Amino acid sequence: MIDAPGPWASGAFTLVEGHSRIDTEPVVIDGEDRTWLQTEDRSPTVRLHANRHYWDRRRGPRLAEVEFRNDLDRDRALDMVCDSVGEVDIVTEVPHAQAERVRRSRHARLVTVDAVRALAGVIDRDADGLPLADVRARRALNLAVDRAALVRDAFGGLARPLAGLTPPTLLTVAHRAPGRLRPYQHDPAEAARLWRLTGGSSRPVRLAALEPWAAVATFVAAQWREALGIEVQVSVVPVDRERETRRRLAAKEPREWDVLLLEQGSQSVDVPPLELHRAFVGRSGEFRAGPVDPTFERLFADLVAQTSQLRQVVAANRIDRYVTEQALALFLVAPKVLYAVNRDVDFDPYATSFELADTSVRDGHWSLR
Repeated sequence: MIDAPGPWASGAFTLVEGHSRIDTEPVVIDGEDRTWLQTEDRSPTVRLHANRHYWDRRRGPRLAEVEFRNDLDRDRALDMVCDSVGEVDIVTEVPHAQAERVRRSRHARLVTVDAVRALAGVIDRDADGLPLADVRARRALNLAVDRAALVRDAFGGLARPLAGLTPPTLLTVAHRAPGRLRPYQHDPAEAARLWRLTGGSSRPVRLAALEPWAAVATFVAAQWREALGIEVQVSVVPVDRERETRRRLAAKEPREWDVLLLEQGSQSVDVPPLELHRAFVGRSGEFRAGPVDPTFERLFADLVAQTSQLRQVVAANRIDRYVTEQALALFLVAPKVLYAVNRDVDFDPYATSFELADTSVRDGHWSLR
Protein backbone atom coordinates (compact mmCIF):
# COMPACT_ATOMS: atom_id res chain seq x y z
CA MET A 1 0.00 0.00 0.00
CA ILE A 2 1.32 3.44 -0.96
CA ASP A 3 -1.20 6.03 0.14
CA ALA A 4 0.78 9.27 0.55
CA PRO A 5 3.78 10.87 -1.15
CA GLY A 6 7.03 10.76 0.78
CA PRO A 7 10.64 9.56 0.90
CA TRP A 8 9.86 6.56 3.11
CA ALA A 9 9.63 3.93 0.39
CA SER A 10 12.06 1.01 0.68
CA GLY A 11 11.34 -0.26 -2.84
CA ALA A 12 12.85 0.71 -6.16
CA PHE A 13 10.51 3.68 -6.57
CA THR A 14 9.14 6.46 -4.37
CA LEU A 15 5.59 7.77 -4.59
CA VAL A 16 5.38 11.45 -5.55
CA GLU A 17 1.75 11.78 -6.65
CA GLY A 18 -1.52 9.93 -6.08
CA HIS A 19 -2.24 6.78 -4.12
CA SER A 20 -2.65 3.05 -4.68
CA ARG A 21 -4.30 1.35 -1.75
CA ILE A 22 -5.66 -2.11 -1.00
CA ASP A 23 -8.35 -2.19 1.68
CA THR A 24 -9.46 -5.36 3.43
CA GLU A 25 -12.89 -6.26 4.77
CA PRO A 26 -13.14 -9.06 7.35
CA VAL A 27 -15.83 -11.69 6.79
CA VAL A 28 -16.98 -14.03 9.56
CA ILE A 29 -17.04 -17.70 8.59
CA ASP A 30 -18.78 -20.34 10.72
CA GLY A 31 -19.20 -17.81 13.49
CA GLU A 32 -15.53 -17.48 14.33
CA ASP A 33 -13.03 -17.93 11.54
CA ARG A 34 -12.32 -14.91 9.39
CA THR A 35 -11.13 -14.27 5.90
CA TRP A 36 -10.56 -10.96 4.14
CA LEU A 37 -11.90 -9.52 0.93
CA GLN A 38 -9.71 -6.99 -0.81
CA THR A 39 -10.71 -3.85 -2.69
CA GLU A 40 -8.40 -1.60 -4.63
CA ASP A 41 -8.53 2.19 -4.44
CA ARG A 42 -6.31 4.05 -6.88
CA SER A 43 -6.19 7.68 -7.88
CA PRO A 44 -6.56 8.42 -11.63
CA THR A 45 -2.80 8.94 -11.86
CA VAL A 46 -0.02 7.50 -9.72
CA ARG A 47 3.50 8.82 -10.27
CA LEU A 48 6.69 7.21 -8.98
CA HIS A 49 10.25 8.49 -9.04
CA ALA A 50 13.36 6.33 -8.90
CA ASN A 51 14.56 5.63 -5.36
CA ARG A 52 18.26 6.42 -5.70
CA HIS A 53 18.91 4.80 -2.32
CA TYR A 54 17.42 1.44 -3.29
CA TRP A 55 19.57 -1.30 -1.80
CA ASP A 56 19.85 -3.57 -4.87
CA ARG A 57 21.62 -1.35 -7.40
CA ARG A 58 22.28 -4.26 -9.76
CA ARG A 59 18.55 -4.75 -10.14
CA GLY A 60 17.55 -1.13 -10.58
CA PRO A 61 15.74 1.15 -10.79
CA ARG A 62 16.50 1.76 -14.46
CA LEU A 63 13.69 4.24 -15.07
CA ALA A 64 13.69 7.80 -13.77
CA GLU A 65 9.91 8.00 -13.53
CA VAL A 66 6.86 5.75 -13.84
CA GLU A 67 3.32 7.00 -14.34
CA PHE A 68 0.31 4.72 -13.88
CA ARG A 69 -2.80 5.76 -15.83
CA ASN A 70 -5.73 4.34 -13.89
CA ASP A 71 -8.21 6.59 -15.67
CA LEU A 72 -8.05 4.61 -18.93
CA ASP A 73 -10.23 1.63 -19.67
CA ARG A 74 -8.46 -1.37 -21.15
CA ASP A 75 -9.76 -0.88 -24.70
CA ARG A 76 -8.54 2.71 -24.83
CA ALA A 77 -5.18 1.76 -23.34
CA LEU A 78 -4.76 -0.99 -25.95
CA ASP A 79 -5.52 1.51 -28.71
CA MET A 80 -2.78 3.77 -27.37
CA VAL A 81 -0.07 1.13 -27.03
CA CYS A 82 -0.87 -0.69 -30.29
CA ASP A 83 -1.62 2.23 -32.59
CA SER A 84 0.61 5.04 -31.30
CA VAL A 85 3.64 5.90 -29.18
CA GLY A 86 4.17 8.41 -26.41
CA GLU A 87 1.03 7.81 -24.33
CA VAL A 88 1.12 4.23 -23.00
CA ASP A 89 4.08 1.84 -22.87
CA ILE A 90 2.66 -1.17 -21.00
CA VAL A 91 -0.90 -2.48 -20.71
CA THR A 92 -1.36 -5.15 -18.04
CA GLU A 93 -3.89 -8.00 -17.97
CA VAL A 94 -4.55 -8.04 -21.71
CA PRO A 95 -7.56 -10.28 -22.48
CA HIS A 96 -6.62 -13.44 -24.35
CA ALA A 97 -9.08 -12.51 -27.09
CA GLN A 98 -6.91 -9.44 -27.81
CA ALA A 99 -3.59 -11.28 -28.03
CA GLU A 100 -3.59 -11.46 -31.82
CA ARG A 101 -4.27 -7.75 -32.11
CA VAL A 102 -1.15 -7.02 -30.06
CA ARG A 103 0.89 -9.44 -32.15
CA ARG A 104 -0.13 -7.59 -35.32
CA SER A 105 0.73 -4.17 -33.90
CA ARG A 106 3.60 -2.11 -35.40
CA HIS A 107 4.29 -0.42 -32.07
CA ALA A 108 3.72 -3.11 -29.42
CA ARG A 109 4.72 -6.69 -28.74
CA LEU A 110 2.98 -9.38 -26.71
CA VAL A 111 4.78 -10.45 -23.53
CA THR A 112 3.50 -13.49 -21.61
CA VAL A 113 4.32 -15.23 -18.36
CA ASP A 114 3.28 -18.49 -16.68
CA ALA A 115 1.78 -16.86 -13.60
CA VAL A 116 0.95 -18.52 -10.30
CA ARG A 117 -2.78 -18.36 -11.01
CA ALA A 118 -5.50 -20.96 -11.31
CA LEU A 119 -8.78 -20.69 -13.19
CA ALA A 120 -11.04 -23.19 -11.47
CA GLY A 121 -14.64 -23.80 -10.54
CA VAL A 122 -15.96 -23.57 -6.99
CA ILE A 123 -18.31 -26.55 -6.58
CA ASP A 124 -21.24 -26.19 -4.18
CA ARG A 125 -21.20 -29.55 -2.44
CA ASP A 126 -24.39 -28.57 -0.57
CA ALA A 127 -26.44 -27.92 -3.72
CA ASP A 128 -30.02 -29.21 -3.47
CA GLY A 129 -31.21 -31.46 -6.26
CA LEU A 130 -27.69 -32.27 -7.47
CA PRO A 131 -25.31 -35.08 -6.43
CA LEU A 132 -22.31 -32.77 -5.93
CA ALA A 133 -21.67 -34.10 -2.42
CA ASP A 134 -20.69 -37.36 -4.17
CA VAL A 135 -17.06 -37.46 -5.33
CA ARG A 136 -18.15 -39.43 -8.40
CA ALA A 137 -20.28 -36.51 -9.60
CA ARG A 138 -17.45 -34.05 -9.10
CA ARG A 139 -15.08 -36.34 -10.98
CA ALA A 140 -17.65 -36.60 -13.77
CA LEU A 141 -17.72 -32.81 -14.13
CA ASN A 142 -13.92 -32.81 -14.45
CA LEU A 143 -13.72 -35.75 -16.85
CA ALA A 144 -16.30 -34.16 -19.16
CA VAL A 145 -14.07 -31.14 -19.93
CA ASP A 146 -11.57 -31.24 -22.80
CA ARG A 147 -8.84 -28.99 -21.39
CA ALA A 148 -6.67 -29.19 -24.48
CA ALA A 149 -9.56 -27.87 -26.59
CA LEU A 150 -10.27 -25.21 -23.95
CA VAL A 151 -6.67 -24.00 -24.10
CA ARG A 152 -6.77 -23.94 -27.90
CA ASP A 153 -10.22 -22.43 -28.46
CA ALA A 154 -10.68 -20.03 -25.53
CA PHE A 155 -7.08 -19.02 -24.84
CA GLY A 156 -5.38 -19.25 -28.21
CA GLY A 157 -2.85 -21.66 -26.69
CA LEU A 158 -1.87 -19.15 -23.98
CA ALA A 159 -2.77 -21.31 -20.99
CA ARG A 160 -1.84 -24.68 -19.50
CA PRO A 161 -4.20 -27.39 -18.23
CA LEU A 162 -4.50 -27.58 -14.45
CA ALA A 163 -3.71 -30.72 -12.51
CA GLY A 164 -4.98 -29.94 -9.04
CA LEU A 165 -4.80 -26.32 -7.92
CA THR A 166 -1.05 -25.71 -8.15
CA PRO A 167 -0.37 -23.89 -11.44
CA PRO A 168 2.39 -25.41 -13.60
CA THR A 169 5.18 -22.82 -13.47
CA LEU A 170 8.94 -22.90 -13.00
CA LEU A 171 8.43 -21.48 -9.51
CA THR A 172 6.08 -24.26 -8.43
CA VAL A 173 7.71 -27.27 -10.05
CA ALA A 174 8.93 -28.67 -6.73
CA HIS A 175 5.38 -28.65 -5.38
CA ARG A 176 4.18 -30.78 -8.27
CA ALA A 177 6.65 -33.64 -7.71
CA PRO A 178 7.31 -36.35 -6.69
CA GLY A 179 4.34 -38.30 -8.01
CA ARG A 180 3.57 -35.51 -10.45
CA LEU A 181 -0.15 -35.01 -10.90
CA ARG A 182 -1.72 -35.04 -14.33
CA PRO A 183 -4.86 -33.18 -15.40
CA TYR A 184 -8.13 -35.09 -15.51
CA GLN A 185 -8.26 -36.73 -18.92
CA HIS A 186 -11.11 -35.91 -21.25
CA ASP A 187 -13.24 -39.06 -20.97
CA PRO A 188 -16.91 -38.37 -21.79
CA ALA A 189 -17.91 -42.03 -21.51
CA GLU A 190 -16.46 -42.43 -18.01
CA ALA A 191 -17.91 -39.07 -17.01
CA ALA A 192 -21.39 -40.19 -18.10
CA ARG A 193 -21.01 -43.53 -16.29
CA LEU A 194 -20.02 -41.86 -13.01
CA TRP A 195 -22.82 -39.30 -13.29
CA ARG A 196 -25.39 -42.07 -13.79
CA LEU A 197 -24.06 -43.94 -10.73
CA THR A 198 -24.85 -40.93 -8.57
CA GLY A 199 -28.49 -40.93 -9.65
CA GLY A 200 -28.13 -37.85 -11.79
CA SER A 201 -29.77 -34.49 -11.24
CA SER A 202 -33.38 -33.45 -10.70
CA ARG A 203 -32.86 -29.96 -12.10
CA PRO A 204 -30.47 -28.01 -14.36
CA VAL A 205 -26.91 -27.33 -13.22
CA ARG A 206 -26.37 -23.59 -12.70
CA LEU A 207 -22.94 -22.59 -13.96
CA ALA A 208 -21.82 -19.03 -13.26
CA ALA A 209 -18.63 -17.19 -14.15
CA LEU A 210 -17.07 -13.89 -13.28
CA GLU A 211 -17.28 -11.67 -16.36
CA PRO A 212 -13.74 -12.23 -17.75
CA TRP A 213 -14.46 -15.95 -18.01
CA ALA A 214 -17.85 -15.87 -19.71
CA ALA A 215 -16.54 -17.63 -22.83
CA VAL A 216 -15.01 -20.37 -20.67
CA ALA A 217 -18.38 -20.96 -18.99
CA THR A 218 -20.06 -21.29 -22.38
CA PHE A 219 -17.41 -23.83 -23.44
CA VAL A 220 -17.71 -25.90 -20.23
CA ALA A 221 -21.51 -25.89 -20.36
CA ALA A 222 -21.48 -27.25 -23.91
CA GLN A 223 -19.15 -30.06 -22.87
CA TRP A 224 -21.29 -31.00 -19.86
CA ARG A 225 -24.44 -31.05 -21.97
CA GLU A 226 -22.84 -33.31 -24.56
CA ALA A 227 -21.03 -35.70 -22.21
CA LEU A 228 -23.47 -35.92 -19.31
CA GLY A 229 -26.74 -35.26 -21.10
CA ILE A 230 -27.74 -32.63 -18.54
CA GLU A 231 -29.28 -29.20 -18.81
CA VAL A 232 -26.90 -26.38 -17.89
CA GLN A 233 -27.92 -22.79 -17.21
CA VAL A 234 -25.10 -20.28 -17.70
CA SER A 235 -24.98 -16.89 -16.00
CA VAL A 236 -22.30 -14.18 -15.96
CA VAL A 237 -21.50 -12.07 -12.90
CA PRO A 238 -20.92 -8.49 -14.15
CA VAL A 239 -17.97 -6.53 -12.87
CA ASP A 240 -20.11 -4.32 -10.65
CA ARG A 241 -21.50 -7.38 -8.84
CA GLU A 242 -18.25 -9.30 -8.47
CA ARG A 243 -17.41 -7.99 -5.01
CA GLU A 244 -20.85 -8.77 -3.64
CA THR A 245 -20.71 -12.26 -5.15
CA ARG A 246 -17.35 -12.89 -3.53
CA ARG A 247 -18.58 -11.50 -0.20
CA ARG A 248 -21.67 -13.74 -0.19
CA LEU A 249 -19.53 -16.75 -1.03
CA ALA A 250 -17.00 -15.97 1.71
CA ALA A 251 -19.78 -15.47 4.25
CA LYS A 252 -21.38 -18.80 3.21
CA GLU A 253 -24.68 -17.14 2.33
CA PRO A 254 -27.19 -18.84 -0.02
CA ARG A 255 -25.85 -19.11 -3.55
CA GLU A 256 -27.50 -18.58 -6.92
CA TRP A 257 -25.19 -21.03 -8.68
CA ASP A 258 -23.86 -24.58 -8.33
CA VAL A 259 -20.43 -24.03 -9.91
CA LEU A 260 -18.71 -20.64 -10.06
CA LEU A 261 -15.70 -20.04 -12.32
CA LEU A 262 -13.09 -17.64 -11.00
CA GLU A 263 -9.36 -17.03 -11.07
CA GLN A 264 -7.20 -17.03 -7.97
CA GLY A 265 -3.51 -16.29 -7.62
CA SER A 266 -0.93 -16.97 -4.95
CA GLN A 267 1.78 -14.68 -3.64
CA SER A 268 3.26 -17.60 -1.70
CA VAL A 269 5.28 -19.29 -4.43
CA ASP A 270 7.24 -21.22 -1.81
CA VAL A 271 4.10 -23.02 -0.62
CA PRO A 272 1.14 -22.40 -2.98
CA PRO A 273 -1.38 -24.51 -0.97
CA LEU A 274 -1.17 -21.94 1.83
CA GLU A 275 -3.29 -19.68 -0.38
CA LEU A 276 -4.83 -21.61 -3.26
CA HIS A 277 -5.93 -24.77 -1.48
CA ARG A 278 -6.98 -22.97 1.68
CA ALA A 279 -9.10 -20.55 -0.37
CA PHE A 280 -11.01 -23.29 -2.21
CA VAL A 281 -11.23 -25.99 0.46
CA GLY A 282 -10.07 -24.79 3.88
CA ARG A 283 -12.19 -24.02 6.93
CA SER A 284 -11.41 -20.30 6.52
CA GLY A 285 -11.44 -20.47 2.74
CA GLU A 286 -13.27 -17.62 1.08
CA PHE A 287 -14.24 -19.88 -1.84
CA ARG A 288 -15.25 -22.99 0.08
CA ALA A 289 -18.82 -23.97 -0.86
CA GLY A 290 -19.66 -27.03 1.20
CA PRO A 291 -18.85 -28.63 4.52
CA VAL A 292 -15.43 -28.46 6.15
CA ASP A 293 -13.32 -31.43 5.06
CA PRO A 294 -11.63 -32.98 8.14
CA THR A 295 -8.99 -34.80 6.09
CA PHE A 296 -7.99 -31.62 4.32
CA GLU A 297 -7.79 -29.77 7.64
CA ARG A 298 -5.46 -32.45 9.03
CA LEU A 299 -3.24 -32.30 5.94
CA PHE A 300 -3.22 -28.50 5.99
CA ALA A 301 -2.32 -28.38 9.68
CA ASP A 302 0.61 -30.70 8.95
CA LEU A 303 1.78 -28.37 6.16
CA VAL A 304 1.58 -25.27 8.35
CA ALA A 305 3.62 -27.00 11.07
CA GLN A 306 6.57 -27.75 8.76
CA THR A 307 9.72 -25.65 8.95
CA SER A 308 11.84 -27.72 6.57
CA GLN A 309 11.43 -26.77 2.91
CA LEU A 310 11.63 -30.41 1.85
CA ARG A 311 8.91 -31.42 4.27
CA GLN A 312 6.80 -28.48 3.11
CA VAL A 313 7.06 -29.75 -0.45
CA VAL A 314 6.05 -33.28 0.59
CA ALA A 315 3.11 -31.96 2.62
CA ALA A 316 2.04 -29.70 -0.26
CA ASN A 317 2.06 -32.68 -2.62
CA ARG A 318 -0.18 -34.63 -0.26
CA ILE A 319 -2.68 -31.78 -0.21
CA ASP A 320 -2.70 -31.31 -3.97
CA ARG A 321 -3.16 -35.03 -4.55
CA TYR A 322 -6.00 -35.26 -2.03
CA VAL A 323 -7.83 -32.22 -3.41
CA THR A 324 -7.46 -33.61 -6.93
CA GLU A 325 -8.57 -37.15 -6.10
CA GLN A 326 -11.60 -35.84 -4.22
CA ALA A 327 -12.34 -33.41 -7.08
CA LEU A 328 -12.91 -30.60 -4.60
CA ALA A 329 -12.93 -28.09 -7.45
CA LEU A 330 -13.42 -28.00 -11.19
CA PHE A 331 -9.80 -27.88 -12.37
CA LEU A 332 -9.54 -25.97 -15.65
CA VAL A 333 -6.42 -24.07 -16.71
CA ALA A 334 -3.61 -21.82 -15.58
CA PRO A 335 -3.94 -18.82 -17.93
CA LYS A 336 -0.79 -17.03 -18.98
CA VAL A 337 -0.82 -13.36 -18.00
CA LEU A 338 -0.49 -11.13 -21.05
CA TYR A 339 1.06 -7.68 -21.47
CA ALA A 340 1.10 -5.32 -24.43
CA VAL A 341 4.52 -3.63 -24.35
CA ASN A 342 6.04 -0.87 -26.46
CA ARG A 343 8.71 -2.38 -28.70
CA ASP A 344 11.40 -0.10 -27.26
CA VAL A 345 10.72 -1.14 -23.66
CA ASP A 346 12.62 -4.05 -22.10
CA PHE A 347 10.12 -5.61 -19.71
CA ASP A 348 10.40 -9.06 -18.11
CA PRO A 349 7.21 -10.10 -16.28
CA TYR A 350 7.09 -11.75 -12.87
CA ALA A 351 5.00 -14.82 -12.10
CA THR A 352 3.36 -13.36 -9.00
CA SER A 353 3.24 -9.58 -9.27
CA PHE A 354 3.76 -6.56 -11.54
CA GLU A 355 7.30 -5.24 -11.06
CA LEU A 356 9.19 -2.50 -12.90
CA ALA A 357 12.46 -2.30 -10.95
CA ASP A 358 14.49 -3.95 -13.71
CA THR A 359 12.51 -2.52 -16.63
CA SER A 360 14.39 -0.21 -19.00
CA VAL A 361 13.95 1.56 -22.34
CA ARG A 362 16.09 1.37 -25.46
CA ASP A 363 17.70 4.23 -27.36
CA GLY A 364 14.81 4.39 -29.80
CA HIS A 365 12.20 4.97 -27.11
CA TRP A 366 10.10 8.11 -27.59
CA SER A 367 11.22 9.56 -24.22
CA LEU A 368 14.87 9.64 -25.39
CA ARG A 369 14.36 11.21 -28.78
